[in-house]
Amino acid sequence: MATAFTPTERMRLARKTSSIDQLSKQFRQQVAALTGEQEKAFTTYQAGVTEKMAPFESALAQYQTKDFPAYEAAAAGYKQRLDAYLASLRDVQANPTDTLQAIRATPASRLGFIYEFPGGISGTVSDIERQGYNISGSGRNATITRERAAPAKFTETAPTAPAAPTRPEIAAFSDEPFQARRAVLEQGLQRELGERRSARLAAVSRRSRNMLAGA
Repeated sequence: MATAFTPTERMRLARKTSSIDQLSKQFRQQVAALTGEQEKAFTTYQAGVTEKMAPFESALAQYQTKDFPAYEAAAAGYKQRLDAYLASLRDVQANPTDTLQAIRATPASRLGFIYEFPGGISGTVSDIERQGYNISGSGRNATITRERAAPAKFTETAPTAPAAPTRPEIAAFSDEPFQARRAVLEQGLQRELGERRSARLAAVSRRSRNMLAGA
């Protein structure tokens, strides 16, 4: 005698023995929908990255095209002036006195000679000494010497390099939530496939027993 199934049991059996192709199609649709969500989330993430990077990129362009070139120019000018100062200082240290030979020595009554030296320096001995020179010799053999003054102290401060803009820290896009949901879908598919295969085998087994019982 054939086994009678209740309506609920027949519905459950029908569900478990429905087409595997339909189940696979449903799974593919779910995966496609999940992929769409992931792509949308990534697009939103990229837009956020662009927004966060915009101020940094603007500051970087300002730094590269204006701020740092201006600093380099200022630093080059500073170094040039410092090098000139140091060269002048070394020259004074190496040659602490100026020595000049008389160009002309004109005899003058009571005053000895009126001297002329390079650089427009002229006058009697006392005139020359008042100008800060030591005179030695007489006539055309006269020479004058003077201590050379050290160059004025270099007081400039080296320009400070501008600080480069700091790149914002932006976390990488994570697809872990989507991978987790995809894994759940796959597990669900495998579980459903297993249940439906078992249902088919159970249905075949019951049908065989029923047929034997009614023989």
